[in-house]
Parts: sequence; C-alpha cells; structure tokens
Amino acid sequence: MIAISFGIFAALCWGFHDLIAKRFANETGPFRLAFWVMALGIAVMLPIILWRGTLWQASAPGLLIAAIMGVFYAGAIGSLFKAFSLAPVSVVGPFTAGYPALVVFWNIANGLSPSVMDWLALALAGCGALVVARTGPKDGGLNSIAPGNLPTVIAASLIASLCFASTIVLGQWGAIAIGQYETTFVSRFPGALALLPLAYTERRGMPAISKFAISKLAISKFAISKFAWGGILLMTVLDVAAVSAVNASGLFPGSEYSAMGISLYGGLSVLLAMLFLKEKVSVGQWLGIAMVVLGVALLGWPKG
Repeated sequence: MIAISFGIFAALCWGFHDLIAKRFANETGPFRLAFWVMALGIAVMLPIILWRGTLWQASAPGLLIAAIMGVFYAGAIGSLFKAFSLAPVSVVGPFTAGYPALVVFWNIANGLSPSVMDWLALALAGCGALVVARTGPKDGGLNSIAPGNLPTVIAASLIASLCFASTIVLGQWGAIAIGQYETTFVSRFPGALALLPLAYTERRGMPAISKFAISKLAISKFAISKFAWGGILLMTVLDVAAVSAVNASGLFPGSEYSAMGISLYGGLSVLLAMLFLKEKVSVGQWLGIAMVVLGVALLGWPKG
C-alpha cells in the first residue's frame, strides 16, 4: 500500500537522522539541537510553500491542528535527543520504535477493524521492537547506560513515543485539511517556540542562545563547527522529508496502517549504529529486527 510505503520512507529518513543526532546531542545539547532542527526546517520548506501557494487559503481549524502537532513534535524530538545524549542508539531506537502501534490502537478505538493477518503483523512488529530493545550484548545495550541515567532514558523514550504517536495522528488530519507540506511548515513555528526555553537554559558545548546577537546576525557567536552545522542541516532535511511523508500518508487508503511502516525504524537504527557508530548487535537483536520486517511485510501484503 502507498501509505505504508510512506511510513517506510520516513523510517529510512529518521534512521539516518537519529544517527546524526547521536553524534551531536552531547556536543550541542539535546534541546538546543532539537530547536535548530525545528527552526531551520522553516527555511528549508519555505521555497516549497511559496511555490505551492496554497497556505494562504488554509482554514483556521487546519492551521490549529498543524500548530498543535508542532508542540507535540517538539516534545517528541526534544525527548528523543535527550535520550540519545545518555544512551546508545541501539537502545533508544528500539525503545521509541513501538509508538506506531499506539497510532493503530487509536484508530481501532475509532472504528478500525483489523483482520487476523493485521493483528499478527502488529504483534510481530511490536514484539520485534521489544526484543531488539531487551536483547543487547552484555557489554552494550542497557548495560552501557550509567545506572543513574536509566530512569531518565526510559522517561524520555516514553514521552517521545507518546508525542510521536500524537504527531502522526495530527499530521494526517492536517494533511487532509491544509496539505502535507503546509502542515509540516506551520508546525515548525510553535515547535521551535516550545523548545526555545529549554534550549535557552541548556549549558553545553555552545554558548547560551542569550549570547546570540540577533541584530548582528552573528551566527559565528555560536561555538559550532562547520561540520556540526552541516550535520544539523542534513538532519533538518531528513526530518522535514520524514514528517511530510507521514503527513502525506493521511491522503491515501490505509493511512491508519502507515505508522507501522515506521516500525522498521527501530531495527534500522540498530543496523546503522552497528555500521557507523560501532555499536554491538546481539543474535537476539537480529531476531527482533527480522520480526519487525516480517510484521511490516504482512501488514503491507495485498488484501483480497
């Protein structure tokens, strides 16, 4: 189904996006990193919005949905990046990959009637994500997190999951109301504003935002290397593409299942962390990845 394809595309984008996030979360500070991803997304999307020219006729309810979505998305990536600053990708990715199931359960509560194969697919994908999270190697995974940081990682991952699930539902509604790109664009403004206070108070590698001379447009006041700025810009492009794809899935049949395509994200993040960050992957995690892939494949299998 087209909707599930959008979800898989978003999973690919977010997989690489999170790899970069892990690289810079400690250097820049998680909330400051999230703020810049949200803020730069406005500039990245502006040419598309101007070219389409439909935002100016958007309905007030549609704009409100997009604005609320932005606040939830700020909570999602802010919490996610906080978890990345304390734990490896091979833990945080699977921990937060279960939220698509919350979207499906929301739709079930609102009238969706899954088939037996759909239920099997949901169970496989959800259990697979759990297996990936719980079966890390002895010298990696949960064992690599400082004991005092584990509660924060779990709390941040839970908040991120709830906020991501809310974002998907609201984004699909917004796409129907005002368009997928317009929803993504509008959501960036309240999202950046919601993250600004947290970014302002964060004390990490770069100076506080209060030290930024806006009147002089002195970007150099931020102690960020050109390499880091390039990484943040790439993150922004990947993030905008992923969010727009998930929003667009709301325009196609089976949109209620598109979130399950994103379940690939947890397994993909583990594979990318293994390849690029040299994080170890256990046999159990490989089994969990296979379960997620099979679950998504079953969900996307042609019906009838």
